[in-house]
Amino acid sequence: MSKTEKKFDAVAMMRAARDKISAQIEGMTLEEELKWLASQEVNDPFLERLRDRAAQQADAADGPSGRR
Repeated sequence: MSKTEKKFDAVAMMRAARDKISAQIEGMTLEEELKWLASQEVNDPFLERLRDRAAQQADAADGPSGRR
């Protein structure tokens, strides 16, 4: 079996992205992390819908008074 040279390493890319995000949110509280996440630009329509649904669920969980 011959080995071919990788042109793209998905595992390395994911690890680099995870490390970058971890460094950005290090030391944040959960509320700060959620605000940071909401402030990030989303170019993928599917991810945008997921983020919007998560925000709606969080708002619904807060109840009418806006507090848990």
